[in-house]
Amino acid sequence: MLDSTGPLNLWLYVRSLAESKRFYGEKLGLPLLREEPGEALHFAAGGTVLTLRVGAPNELPPRGARILLAVATDPDDLCEGLRDRGIVFEAPLVDRPIGRSAMFHDPDGHELWICRPASTETQFPRWRESRRLQTRPVVVQRRPSVRRHEPERRAVRARHPE
Repeated sequence: MLDSTGPLNLWLYVRSLAESKRFYGEKLGLPLLREEPGEALHFAAGGTVLTLRVGAPNELPPRGARILLAVATDPDDLCEGLRDRGIVFEAPLVDRPIGRSAMFHDPDGHELWICRPASTETQFPRWRESRRLQTRPVVVQRRPSVRRHEPERRAVRARHPE
């Protein structure tokens, strides 16, 4: 079981530190912990350190990352405050199976979800019972995708012919 002794650190690659600093610092109101000029920004996000690093175009995911921000505050008030700061929500604030949530994007296309989680009992009513009935672990194995790594293999073969 994973047991972290310190704060969780989440890295995102961004195109522009200046634009990301305005978005995460001013619009979202996250406190800036440290700035490495031209390299990275480190924001406090609850018990998580959000690190934004300048990424090369091939390091940026084509549609960005998907991040769930669990909040303890009232999501209606939070979303209203973010709207006042210029955040445009693309998925409205509604009750979903995971909890009351809404979605917006940052300037680099990372999908950010604000969510007040539903309780485990409400969200997964049969989960506990099914876990009690399970007597052996279920192992799911995934076959490696040959196609996904093929461009990298070709590049290595081109640099190091046999």
